[in-house]
Amino acid sequence: MDEKGFTIEVTSRYEGWWRYNAALMCGCFDAAGRRIGFASSASTVADVGSNLAERPADIAADRTAALQTMPCDHLVLYLYIIPHTLPADNEIDATRPFGIEVRISYAGRRLRTEKREINQWSGASVEMRVDSKK
Repeated sequence: MDEKGFTIEVTSRYEGWWRYNAALMCGCFDAAGRRIGFASSASTVADVGSNLAERPADIAADRTAALQTMPCDHLVLYLYIIPHTLPADNEIDATRPFGIEVRISYAGRRLRTEKREINQWSGASVEMRVDSKK
């Protein structure tokens, strides 16, 4: 992978991670705050509403959704975790939020790692501003 620009990686250890599509989009900005680029990426398992019975054989249990940007001063990232298959169980204890990890690097240097809790029913929309120097 190109070591210039930002690299964003989203992973989860949750066994039901396959039930979610992940979309990453970001605007890339210069030091003056002007947008100089846009990048997007998706890790799509199935169409929303597919209600699959099990993880497709061609989808790795530990898949990573990743996005690579052009070099820039900072970015505004939009991360969407979208369920395509809802939980089979509707008991509260069986459908507690699950964790994802968002790793952000710039030019090969890790800037930060964030953990987020995702609602099994609604997924998540996350907005993050990330500076290349922090």
